[in-house]
Amino acid sequence: MIREDMAGIANEGGYERYGWLILSANAILGIFAAVLTSSPSLFLSPSPHFGSAYPILGALGTALAGFNILALVMTLIPYKRYERWAWYALWMLPLQWLWQFVFLPDLAYLMLALLTTVGLLLPYRMFFPQEESARVE
Repeated sequence: MIREDMAGIANEGGYERYGWLILSANAILGIFAAVLTSSPSLFLSPSPHFGSAYPILGALGTALAGFNILALVMTLIPYKRYERWAWYALWMLPLQWLWQFVFLPDLAYLMLALLTTVGLLLPYRMFFPQEESARVE
């Protein structure tokens, strides 16, 4: 990174620091939900109608766990370094919650999508600082 960028990172505002905390909490919540989803059928009725649902839930839980582990690692390393590609890639988190809302309309999914969007927008100025040459003096 350029020395000016490093100075800007050191002078970040208080609210800009909370973006990675919000995204990390979101990823940890997603990992927890994925483990519950892929665990043995604790929540499924012993009815024979649910016998074929467990492999599907296990596959879904495994995929969500992998996705959220990747999101957590991306949040803790490149996102905290203010690398732009990580900012763009982590937009998959609000999209994940919106996609879950499409299949299971629940207000909680919309709230989580809004919260992760806020987590991405708080440090926007750190990812896209204004150019020195664009200032009018």
